[in-house]
Amino acid sequence: MAQRGGTRGLTAALVCVIGFGITGCGRTAPAASVHVSWRLEPSPPIVGTPIVAHLTLRDADNQPVNGARLRLEGVMSHPGMAPVVAAVAERGNGDYEAPLQFTMAGDWILIVTGELADGRPIAQQIEINGVRPAS
Repeated sequence: MAQRGGTRGLTAALVCVIGFGITGCGRTAPAASVHVSWRLEPSPPIVGTPIVAHLTLRDADNQPVNGARLRLEGVMSHPGMAPVVAAVAERGNGDYEAPLQFTMAGDWILIVTGELADGRPIAQQIEINGVRPAS
C-alpha cells in the first residue's frame, strides 16, 4: 500500500508541475525552454534486461544544459504496479544517463524530474510502448 501512496504523491507533484505550472505551486517558473531528448540502449527494451536511458538536455539555443540534478521513475501505464526508480548521472555536454530494468512487459511511462543548476524545476514524461517479455 505504501507504493501506491508514493505514486499518488508523485502524480500530484506532476499535476502541479505540468498542469498548473510551478508558479501556481509556490515556486519559480519551470524550465520550459529546456528540451529533453532521449534514447534507450538496447532498444527495444526487454523485461529483466538491464538498459540505459540516455537523456540529453539542450536550451533554446541548442546549447548543452549541464549541472542538472535529475531523477528518473518508470511507472506502468495502468495503476497498481510498483514503480522503477533510477539514479541519473551527468556525463557532460548536456548528457545524462540512468541504468534501469523494466519489471513487466507492456507500456511504461518514464518521468524525469529535477532541478537545473539555476534552481528551475524540470519535468518531462516519456512514453515507452511495448516493453517486450523475456524469451
